[in-house]
Amino acid sequence: MKKLYLIFALIAFGVYGNCNAAVDNALVSSAEKYLNSITGLSGEFIQYASGKRQQGNFAMLRPGRVRLDYKDMPVQLISDGKDLYFFDRSLDQITTVPLTSTPAGILVRKNIDLKNADINVVETASDNNTFSLMMNLRGQEGLGNMMVVFDKKPVKLNSWTVIDAMGGQTDVKFVNLQPRTSFDKNYFQIGRHKTVSTSGGDSFYE
Repeated sequence: MKKLYLIFALIAFGVYGNCNAAVDNALVSSAEKYLNSITGLSGEFIQYASGKRQQGNFAMLRPGRVRLDYKDMPVQLISDGKDLYFFDRSLDQITTVPLTSTPAGILVRKNIDLKNADINVVETASDNNTFSLMMNLRGQEGLGNMMVVFDKKPVKLNSWTVIDAMGGQTDVKFVNLQPRTSFDKNYFQIGRHKTVSTSGGDSFYE
């Protein structure tokens, strides 16, 4: 279970933020327009956390479907549109968490509203090539924040960073992302497994 806890700590929200930070509404609008224009993406990811580097393949299909396959661990993270499943292939075992508790959950909603819904952008930043949004779930600030970084020209998902409740940082960089809308029928499903725990989905991905 220790390994399960560590994986979930890397993907769940942490505690971070600056209540007095400035928000550039033009950057928020640009990110929102881009995210709502995406149907699907596939590519690779590189993750840095706790001094370790992991990498693998990444795919998403809106609404609600995400898949990360780690290359050096027998681990998959898959969402079927309701929950996020942590699948340990070596144990043939699965544990679930709500998709809304992960960074990917914001990015694959059916309708992404960064100004008026439950997503709260608390800070924006910009340089010559990229811009970033720091955000959390409105009314649940204690659950923490994440920062999503976008390329500017053209606007494109670049990376995200999560700070956990203990101050640990996880950086996920995306590489070779390409639009993709066609996946195998069961690509975002897990087959044979033992279920450890389950939790219901929500309406954001319906």
